[in-house]
Amino acid sequence: MSVPGDKPSQDEIYDRQIRLWGSESQAKMINAKILYINISGVSSEILKNMVLAGISSTLIDERPYPDAVLKTPSSFLSTIERSDHLDLEEVKESEPPSKRKKKMTVAKAIQPHVEELNPLLGECEINEASSMNSNDYFGRFDIVIASQIGFDEAIRISKATINRGGKFYLVESFGFSACAILDLGPEHMFRKEIGKDRLSENCKLEIYTSMEEIKNKMLNEMKDRWHKNGPPSVWVSFRSILHYHSVKKKWPHENDASDFVDITSKFLKEQGLKDDYLGNDMALTRLASTATLEIASVTSVMGGIIGNEVIKAISGKGEPANNIVLFDGYGAGCMNFTVRK
Repeated sequence: MSVPGDKPSQDEIYDRQIRLWGSESQAKMINAKILYINISGVSSEILKNMVLAGISSTLIDERPYPDAVLKTPSSFLSTIERSDHLDLEEVKESEPPSKRKKKMTVAKAIQPHVEELNPLLGECEINEASSMNSNDYFGRFDIVIASQIGFDEAIRISKATINRGGKFYLVESFGFSACAILDLGPEHMFRKEIGKDRLSENCKLEIYTSMEEIKNKMLNEMKDRWHKNGPPSVWVSFRSILHYHSVKKKWPHENDASDFVDITSKFLKEQGLKDDYLGNDMALTRLASTATLEIASVTSVMGGIIGNEVIKAISGKGEPANNIVLFDGYGAGCMNFTVRK
């Protein structure tokens, strides 16, 4: 018990969490480190939840602030901050506001807010994007969470992370939908929860499919007992957005609707699906216009779900989702869809 005036111990600060998932799991989380690549609305929610849980974070996001996040829901940056914030420490006061803003990155804007949220963690580290050029870099982290990167880059980072014992998550939200691809590695061990207070012996995932294998799997072959005629539409939508990015080297927007319709229709047919699997041209146009649109309620729900998955991965307590998590805000809710080899 602490004496009045003394600083509370970590056990006292994280008391509720320790009672929830145990002191052993909390110790693992305190010693863990997570890398966040590009802070999206969803990963912002995950970052908030993990920082509050006592997990250290490193940020890589060199996109210009506030331009890159003007329309992105954020757990750290208010609407006013995203429109008016200036980097006064690194520029001369004589410089115009437009020039000042260009010198601030998203990572630097978020850093002080992360440190304020949980001072026990100390400095929130920021690394340059060039750090990722070396695959060895990812060996520093237990978890890597990425947003707004192409599928091929995600596969490269996933391989580098898994080969060094880490776990990789690619997570995005688009309109009323969201998707996360989880690569926990073939050697991931966990204990299933049996009843309220018991855990099973260590076991591995019965089905392991790498991120590269997920990409190379034909969409028309992705089926399960609930999706016998083809994969969930949210997954196909996300794959279509990723495919457009691989072709055009940019994310689709409303002005790209015509290109997106043509490229996606062709892609669906190449994948063994009907070109109207996601609906008519108007439906594809809507998907193009919402491909980079994040909605706060969706990011909050998906961020909480994936945050819980990250805690399970670090602690090894509880059976993890495998290997795709989908959120359909139009009524289907959240689901785990497993892609088999």
